[in-house]
Amino acid sequence: MIVVRHSPIHGNGVFATSAIPAGTRICDYLGEIIDLEEVEHRQKSADGNDIYIMAIDEKYFIDATRLVENNPARFINHSCDENCDAVWDPAEKRLKIIAKRNITPGEELSFDYGFELIDFFKHPCRCGSKNCCGYIVAKPLRGSLFKKLAKHNRAKRSLQISPDKK
Repeated sequence: MIVVRHSPIHGNGVFATSAIPAGTRICDYLGEIIDLEEVEHRQKSADGNDIYIMAIDEKYFIDATRLVENNPARFINHSCDENCDAVWDPAEKRLKIIAKRNITPGEELSFDYGFELIDFFKHPCRCGSKNCCGYIVAKPLRGSLFKKLAKHNRAKRSLQISPDKK
């Protein structure tokens, strides 16, 4: 149903090898369940290396960084026009990747990483979607992102000296 290969979005990505109907459980995001304090520790000690940590809720996360074998979900890239959802199943204690809509063969799987606005400039988006907001920011925060960008652009323009005033 899926394969990991080079992605035009970023590094490796996960692609459908056959049609995947909406609502299908595609795979699970596997890894070690850790708390926020451990997330912060691992982020600081990553030394620029890729880490694969997904939020379960505000307190707990799954770190798939060390679990490489049989864990394709860790390579699913962000998109501003995502075709999958990551859904925590508390009964099974699994983070399931579910098709949000019908996915066609060859299409790259993606979901909304849901990043906060903090340091958004450090997370440019390369999804290529016509709905791309330019940064990896959670959908509910994109209105605030656009306001911040407009304010930033106004401030930048006001600092520029026009050629007539030199």
